[in-house]
Amino acid sequence: MSNRNNWQHWKLLIQILLGLTPFLVIGLLLVALFKGGAFRPFLLSLFVPDQLSYVSVAILGLIVGFSIVVVTVSLVKWTNTELPESESTEMIHHMMKTPSGIAVSSLGGSFFEEFFFRGVLIGLFIGYSQLADWAVILISTFLFWVIHVPQYKGVSLALVSVFLNGLLFALLFYVTGSIIPSILAHAVYNVGIGIYFMKAK
Repeated sequence: MSNRNNWQHWKLLIQILLGLTPFLVIGLLLVALFKGGAFRPFLLSLFVPDQLSYVSVAILGLIVGFSIVVVTVSLVKWTNTELPESESTEMIHHMMKTPSGIAVSSLGGSFFEEFFFRGVLIGLFIGYSQLADWAVILISTFLFWVIHVPQYKGVSLALVSVFLNGLLFALLFYVTGSIIPSILAHAVYNVGIGIYFMKAK
């Protein structure tokens, strides 16, 4: 990789991380606002499963992630779906060509988004009633879907997939009480689908 390409690659990774940072900052501000003195315990609780072991939730997250990749890739092949030509999809193609890009996509994207959409938006507002919990889960899933619409605009399968994935990630958090399985499932999905589209290009 030439110096110019190397610099462009690192510039791209920094741009992506900066784009993800607001999820962390806004999430932390919301936790501070709603939890006050219980700020630190709440944050720590997001990583502690309610009843299952850490190994169990990790395996659950990996299984769900691999399952989503298999189903999504199968549907993409069956329907001959292609990602739209856009700046964000071009960015994904460039990222998935290097180990550092794959790491940012899988770990950065999954951690920041799961922390905000599942850990904060769901974690802060559940526990009042089952009906309220479902409303919170659906609102969080909808907001997760909305931020991905520009990236997949015009590709119905991708838009449906993002909503269903967001719902599965939300249910993983809701059922286990930990964002660990949703982070892992999201990471596996990002890597799997990213590599598939990179090779298909």
